Amino acid sequence: MTAVAVQDLGPAVDETWRKVLAGDKDGYRHLVEPHLPELMAAAARELRYRRAVGDLRPADLSADELVGETLARGWRDRARKPASLDVRPWLLGLEFKVLESIVRSERRARRLAGVSLDAPVEDPAEAADATDEAFWEWYQPDDVTLWEDILPAEDVRAEDLSDERTYRLTQEERQALVLSVEHRLSVVEIASVMNLPPERTVRLIDEAGRQLGSA
Repeated sequence: MTAVAVQDLGPAVDETWRKVLAGDKDGYRHLVEPHLPELMAAAARELRYRRAVGDLRPADLSADELVGETLARGWRDRARKPASLDVRPWLLGLEFKVLESIVRSERRARRLAGVSLDAPVEDPAEAADATDEAFWEWYQPDDVTLWEDILPAEDVRAEDLSDERTYRLTQEERQALVLSVEHRLSVVEIASVMNLPPERTVRLIDEAGRQLGSA
């Protein structure tokens, strides 16, 4: 499909999304189905990472379950999708958020399983961190013209992102780099997905690329 054809789809997608916001589940399925292969591949990759670093056990979550939870959350939170963010980066970002929420829940469950009945009750604020409203927010830069065409980490290739090489990065660095290199999202899209200012997003990707380059 040519770039012109993709642009021509804009009004049709906008109209479909307006119907989705009004409750059209068939329209939602129509919009998300083209992105399912990428969501499944991303889910499998991120689950390998989370298991390798000890955040999840093999039986805790499957790729199918993660994608299913992402789509369910997307439908429930469809009104919160930024108007400036297309469906594809929105779904990819949502998948990272859903996975992080599940990881946090698993951590709390493990802590509680090892706590004595005589121990103090867990802090409610900490227990609710995975469902905190701020966690599900999407950053919207004021001046996207300064950032929308920037694709950082151009010296890093997708094949450089072997799981083992990225495990020593911080979680934020790794996510920003994966979204940039593997999924080719722009700075504006990554900033929105990660709820970070574009300046910080660029620094995360540059630092991650520098570390991989020095390996």
